[in-house]
Amino acid sequence: MKNIEELISNEIMAITPLYIDMKGNSTKIITKKEKETYIYKSIKTVIALLAKYFMVDLASSRQYYGKIIGCTNIVPLAFNKDNVFVPLKVRKTLGKNDGSFGYFNTRFVNEIYKKSDKVYISLREDILVEILQGIDSANKNLRNANIVKQSYCERTGITVMENHGFLGEYSKPATKGDILALRSEIMDIKFKLLKS
Repeated sequence: MKNIEELISNEIMAITPLYIDMKGNSTKIITKKEKETYIYKSIKTVIALLAKYFMVDLASSRQYYGKIIGCTNIVPLAFNKDNVFVPLKVRKTLGKNDGSFGYFNTRFVNEIYKKSDKVYISLREDILVEILQGIDSANKNLRNANIVKQSYCERTGITVMENHGFLGEYSKPATKGDILALRSEIMDIKFKLLKS
């Protein structure tokens, strides 16, 4: 099996389940750099390995983000700001333990569209994957994934920094005016805390 760190550095675009003769349930990983890689492990195992790499508790994550989007099943996976995956049904299950959902990195999703009674997800690098669910439910799943991504970024403070350009400001020295403004804000907070 390929090293998880190597797959992540190749930028994972999609993770889909498939069945390979003589190997059983397997996983196809589509990356930006190497296109397709096959892992002879179930998609559930591959997702667990990714969660372990990113140090994410899948059960807690699903519970937390499930409450935000009002959904207990089919909850998007948020590993970090660049790896938030939308679950979409890509195959019919053959057996009890078969995975039917593939996971698509929201960063690489162009659109979901319907053509000739089939629904497709279009990814960057001209990659098309047929999905086995209605276009409305697929778009709802994508919207939920974007809500999860936004929530993740707000929770970790990433959105504020990126949207306001603070990252470049960290390398500049603070002026006396900055320090006075900060002191004033701290005193206001202290006063409010003592008052309550």
